[in-house]
Amino acid sequence: MRTVSPVRKIFGATAMGLLLSLGAPGPAPVSAQEVLRLPVPELETLPNGLQVAWFLSDKLPVVDLALLVKAGSRDDRPGKSGTAELLSSVLERGAAGMSARELARAVEMLGASRYVSADEDTFSLGMHGLAPDAGVLLELLAKLALRPDFPEAEVKREHARLLDRWSHLGDTGEALASLTLRRLLTYGTPYGRGGFSSAAEFAGVTRADLIEFHRLNFTPGNAILMVVGRVEKRVFREKVLQAFGGWTGAAPARSYSGHSDRRLRRFALRNGKPAGTPVVVVNRPGLTQAQVRIGSRAPLFQAPEHYALVVGNAMLGEYFNSRLNGLIRDKLGLTYGIGSGFSYSKDFASFGISSATRNESVGKLIRESLKALEGMKSGPIPPEELKTAKEYLIGGFPLSTATLGAVAARWLNGTVHGLGPGYLNEFVPRVERVASADVIAAMGANFDPRELMVVVAGDAREIEKGLAGHGLGPILRLELKELL
Repeated sequence: MRTVSPVRKIFGATAMGLLLSLGAPGPAPVSAQEVLRLPVPELETLPNGLQVAWFLSDKLPVVDLALLVKAGSRDDRPGKSGTAELLSSVLERGAAGMSARELARAVEMLGASRYVSADEDTFSLGMHGLAPDAGVLLELLAKLALRPDFPEAEVKREHARLLDRWSHLGDTGEALASLTLRRLLTYGTPYGRGGFSSAAEFAGVTRADLIEFHRLNFTPGNAILMVVGRVEKRVFREKVLQAFGGWTGAAPARSYSGHSDRRLRRFALRNGKPAGTPVVVVNRPGLTQAQVRIGSRAPLFQAPEHYALVVGNAMLGEYFNSRLNGLIRDKLGLTYGIGSGFSYSKDFASFGISSATRNESVGKLIRESLKALEGMKSGPIPPEELKTAKEYLIGGFPLSTATLGAVAARWLNGTVHGLGPGYLNEFVPRVERVASADVIAAMGANFDPRELMVVVAGDAREIEKGLAGHGLGPILRLELKELL
């Protein structure tokens, strides 16, 4: 359950098969890092400030083109949350005089695919197709990124669609629990609003707001163009200059102040350190199962203890034989599944445990989960358990980087997080070096039970019965209308 934002979707459709393995023939033992060496890009900055990263390979006749803009929902103006999300829905709906239908047909006739997505930190626009069509795909990408038309009818349609989707937030306990925990943990940070704060606020977002967001943030000095796959660099560079060379603008100045949703103030800000672990119950009457989320703020991706925490989390709840799954699912039978993981944004990180259980057993599941987390802090960690966790992480790494597109996306994540050029090839050796003492020290330093937040979504009356007698509290009830 490791999530690395902000680059979530880039190269998701790639088919480049540069498969890498961990094994090596011969009698002499070979470390994983000696066998697995990821390629690094050629970097250049165009005269207008646009950075281009070239990941070139002739292994397969395909190409991925992606433009990352370093702006997201955290850049929405005060009182205008939802602007970035709406913009990501509208960019494909008409550009450079081409309608949404014409744009879609131009891509599909090539057997290619496209995407536009936004998160809290970034926008991603991309094309995937055959290498002979790279020039055409580049032109279409430039039209989407630089010359959107923002058709009034399309803006209204997408605005209504997003409002309708938001109105169904309460349909599932999963969405309620996850959103609430995220809002509580990010309160007072630049991420406090999320991508969409409320229907009332979003109602005031207009076409003019989209145009202004695009004008301020879509600039060459604020973007990275990725070229991945089979192209002839000298020739294709001229095409890049033709498509993007006339684009102008420096990276915008920013002052993030953390526009948090004040409706959650009484839940997010507590006076002093409560004796128990606070539990916020999001009331959704009629649900027979409780969705449980336990979380806290965590060190940023760049933190020195990052890899010790990665190993610790694997042992706690990332794979099937982890401590949480072995205890909560297999031994106690409280759930069908439980897991833990970290989520990373550029300037914020969080840790979370996620599960679901019957209303009557919610208190026991939370209590036992907290005990398991506490056990990671106090030790001991058996050598075999540490070895299994590291083998799981190292063994899965080649699969997560099995295509050139996946390698490029990983490099881009590291770039957005401000990591150095060695980031691409440090995962295996850094995990290999983690010792039990490192895990215990990292978990102990970063998981104070008094800083944990617990959110349970479901039928509050039944859930509160299940929480009684388990030493948790205070218990605070949150009604659905306080989120919408």
